[in-house]
Amino acid sequence: MRRPRAVVGLATLFPAVILIGCSDLPSPTDASLLAPSASAALSKGGSDHAGAIVAHDACDPATFNAALNDPTACMKEGHTAFQDFIGELVATQTARAWRFNPLQATTHAGENLLAQNVGGETHTFTPVHQFGGGFIADLNGISGNPVPAPECLNFPALDFVASGEKSLISGAALAAVAVNGVAKVECCIHPWMRAEVRIK
Repeated sequence: MRRPRAVVGLATLFPAVILIGCSDLPSPTDASLLAPSASAALSKGGSDHAGAIVAHDACDPATFNAALNDPTACMKEGHTAFQDFIGELVATQTARAWRFNPLQATTHAGENLLAQNVGGETHTFTPVHQFGGGFIADLNGISGNPVPAPECLNFPALDFVASGEKSLISGAALAAVAVNGVAKVECCIHPWMRAEVRIK
């Protein structure tokens, strides 16, 4: 599993968020200390899938890469400066351009679902039993998701999908978290990025 430098940068950068008015937020989780669990994970590659969930964002490479001290943190031209991204999160608990599309998808039991990242940042497409926070404590606090989804804390099992890349969410992983035929999928970096998948 390749842990993107930008993810490490986010986890180490966010103590600086205190400077912009979030001093009551907890410190970031050290993802390297998280224990694995039995949660189902995403599987790379392949073309056996039905439907897709697409991740979007609008990161500005100059400001994101500088703030995260990583020249690969944002790999696609966007219009949202890093400070505006944080400001929008503080004000509204979401960054509207950071989203999954569609918000509701449908697949058949056992079928894989394509995960495609057309944004500039890295995202995860993690099946979860209940929506919650991700593994970056300060982003959780700013976005109003103080309790992480347990699946997001299974760091070794997370599949990081970089800008321009694709992966598969396995049908088994969706079935494992489905309640009444609906599975929830979220980004464990940006936990307000969410979709529901109806399994027929």
